[in-house]
Amino acid sequence: MTIAGLVPAAGASRRMGQDKRRLPYRGGTVLEHTVASLRDGGVAPVVVVLEPDSPCSSLAGLADTVQVVNPDPDRGMLSSIRVGLAGVPAEADAVAVLPGDHPFVPVAAVAALRLHFHAHRPPLLVPLYEGRRGHPLILARALFDEAAACDDAVGLRQLLRRREADLVTLELGFPEAERDLDTPEDLSLLKE
Repeated sequence: MTIAGLVPAAGASRRMGQDKRRLPYRGGTVLEHTVASLRDGGVAPVVVVLEPDSPCSSLAGLADTVQVVNPDPDRGMLSSIRVGLAGVPAEADAVAVLPGDHPFVPVAAVAALRLHFHAHRPPLLVPLYEGRRGHPLILARALFDEAAACDDAVGLRQLLRRREADLVTLELGFPEAERDLDTPEDLSLLKE
């Protein structure tokens, strides 16, 4: 089974006050590191959703990705996920969704989720970090249309609630994985 990656990264970083995707992190940028976590965890190809004329489109770490454009990113993250799902190659059996501001998800977490999905093939697979749901969410192709039909204001949480009986969780020992970058105060996480 093939698992593609999907990185919604067309947001405006309003709370951060600067483009968090291009902040330096471990020899690259936040977005490049997020993409590398998926790719190095065995997920490919990686679809990255950007806004029109994105300054991220020329990042070296995105050279081997499938880039798609969300023409109206102000509609929220689900609008980017919807555009990204449409860009996932037909041969992919599932997609691992990891927002572009989650550079702390380790390769080992992605690899563990990929292996668990291959072994058990659940419709929905979500990691748990210290008992809390996290990223990346793995979504089987059979649920792509239902995910795309979710309400923009609710996002994929709507799908998770609707499909609770199909949801499989996998506890992973990476508590740092669910940290993301939203506010200027979060910048200290990049230095740790």
